[in-house]
Amino acid sequence: MSYTDRLDKIIQRTRRLANEAIAREAALKLAREEQQKLKLQIDSQAATIEDLNNKIKIIKLAQSIEKSDDIATLKRKINEYIREIDNSIALLND
Repeated sequence: MSYTDRLDKIIQRTRRLANEAIAREAALKLAREEQQKLKLQIDSQAATIEDLNNKIKIIKLAQSIEKSDDIATLKRKINEYIREIDNSIALLND
């Protein structure tokens, strides 16, 4: 193999390696852009999750308040029934 043949092979290999490097840089750039998009999507979804968790807390609080209102109403009704029973017993004893 002559000197010029070896030099041509080296030049071809260098060009091939340079093209591969350019292709890898482009692929890396695309991967970084995709990574950035995914980070933004994760941040957005995290905010949505936090918002939904807050809504769940609010709903649970509202339900507990509603239940306590129901309990208070039931207690009032029971107290009314007890008073009526006491009045009825008092009338029967008289």
